[in-house]
Amino acid sequence: MKKFFTKVFILLIPLIVVIGIIVFLPLPENSYDLAIIDKHRILVNTKSPKIVLAGGSNLAFGIDSAEIKNKLDFPVVNTGVHAGFGLGRILDDISRFLHTGDVLLIIPEYSYFTNLWNGDNVAYELIFDARQYRLLWSPYYKLPSGFSQYLSRKHDIFKQTVRQSITQNENPLVYSRDGFNEYGDYVKHLGMKNRPFDSFESAGTFNRTYLNSFFRFIDDFTKRGITVMLSYPCFEEQSFSNSAALIQELDMLFRAKENLLVVSTPEAYCYPAEYFYDSAYHLNREGRAVRTGQLIKDLQESGLLPQSP
Repeated sequence: MKKFFTKVFILLIPLIVVIGIIVFLPLPENSYDLAIIDKHRILVNTKSPKIVLAGGSNLAFGIDSAEIKNKLDFPVVNTGVHAGFGLGRILDDISRFLHTGDVLLIIPEYSYFTNLWNGDNVAYELIFDARQYRLLWSPYYKLPSGFSQYLSRKHDIFKQTVRQSITQNENPLVYSRDGFNEYGDYVKHLGMKNRPFDSFESAGTFNRTYLNSFFRFIDDFTKRGITVMLSYPCFEEQSFSNSAALIQELDMLFRAKENLLVVSTPEAYCYPAEYFYDSAYHLNREGRAVRTGQLIKDLQESGLLPQSP
């Protein structure tokens, strides 16, 4: 039996080596998801008290943080990159940059509470390519799904990089790291024409375990003297309608959490398709302005923000 396992292990060595090589191949420096590294730097360099926005690409593509800063007289950092990181990892990732007196405004995509809490294949880019190895596993979340898709994507990126270096032909990236501004907002798409996209089907079936893990994060932040607030993501109206029952249930549960300060209604961020750039969560310039104005109004009317210095 021992010889059998030894032979199996020897046979697996080449596979393990290949996987290791692919995992640790560096992504191109301008890869979109590596923007999280820049956001860490912005968080470090922004003095407290500050407002930190947490969520996925609904934030990256849908907020004018400079406008919020100007209207509320508070430093603002937008940490949104990709919903596929998983909300547990996103909150865990930024936790070390938050301090007593800070305001954490969470604006989560709805699928975090059905099937995306642990993240998908792009979460491995956060873990391995952005070198945030501590985010692989936690009591608050599990391994992301889609490891094989991650390996396949890294392999494709490597082949494309080699091909471009040989032909010296550089294709412009649709999404890129240099598309973010100094607040963490994605701005490269502003002014571009809208792209066709499909409405989302139902976001899925509510998972209470994910909500409980979310509430544990809130309790931890509150104990540290961090004000935790929640608003809702921009969502294209047909997609919103397809998940209306889930959204209503989540809203009720969020509002029942004593130390979670819900400052908005989901319906206030349900917008027509012409406000979106290329996804039911990605706003264009016009939609971004409308959404930012609504969020500023919600925050002002909440009366929950501490006085700025």
